[in-house]
Amino acid sequence: MPTITLLIADTDFIEDTNYLRLGNELLRRGFVVRCCFMDSLAMWDSRVCGQGFILQEPMKADQRFPVCSHQYLDESDIVWTLTLGMRHSFLDKVQLLHCLKDQCQLINSLDALMHFKSKYFLSSHPEIFQYPQTYASTSPMELLDIIKDRGGKWIAKPPAGSLGRNIFLISAEDPNTRVILESMTGPESDQYCMIQPYVAEITGGEKRVLIAAGQPVGQYLRQNNGDHRTNVSAGASVSLCELSAAERQYCEKIGAYLRSHGALYVGLDLAFPWVIEFNVVNPGGMQTIMSLGGEDLAPRIIDQIFPESRSTA
Repeated sequence: MPTITLLIADTDFIEDTNYLRLGNELLRRGFVVRCCFMDSLAMWDSRVCGQGFILQEPMKADQRFPVCSHQYLDESDIVWTLTLGMRHSFLDKVQLLHCLKDQCQLINSLDALMHFKSKYFLSSHPEIFQYPQTYASTSPMELLDIIKDRGGKWIAKPPAGSLGRNIFLISAEDPNTRVILESMTGPESDQYCMIQPYVAEITGGEKRVLIAAGQPVGQYLRQNNGDHRTNVSAGASVSLCELSAAERQYCEKIGAYLRSHGALYVGLDLAFPWVIEFNVVNPGGMQTIMSLGGEDLAPRIIDQIFPESRSTA
């Protein structure tokens, strides 16, 4: 079986997150599984390397990491990025990974890591995704003029934000709208703020759909709890759900597009028919679904991405 390196976050103890479940499932199927800390990536003698360990036995949550050693990533057949690490060194790490693109398979592709998580990307492909009309600028007054001219409720957010941070529901009638936009664009107007009309369908909740190799493999429903945000980190409630026939067909269409661009494991946030966001780095959902009484999705995800491993499972 192939050798696969999982690029993970460096923490004090092993966490019950995607790398634990996916790594253990890959190990069970006979893969040689290496874990490497994303923020340790470096170049040594013109080769991409990092600090990590070879998985000899299944990982357990809260145990300390095994003793780490120097690893060359070009000795792996597959590299799977499960974190971007520290934001300030993101570009360096992507450029290091680019050196591997002709030497091993990358999950997800660098194109996906760089662009598919972008809120700009979604707005530029209306033939694939139904996405709210989008405006972005460093000028708070330009954005305010749009809101006044169009009327209604709007969502303001940072284009590169996550976890529901700094997402505001605003309108022309709200006396705080101007100061919110000024704050989000920064004191020197050197930060981008994005605004979109409020999507009424999101009042019924937002489904996080996990897509592996183009196919939806699991989902759950997130509903806001006390404010407009549907992020679990912001206090949203969660429950198991199903996809309607129309939703599944839509997710399969999107999944085929993602797969054709090397995005093999993606979290899609859907308020049908609106695509809200993609997570192409380390989409949450497996642990949430299990905590709600659903199945462990790791075997299904590996089946989809590595179908040749099914017979050895």
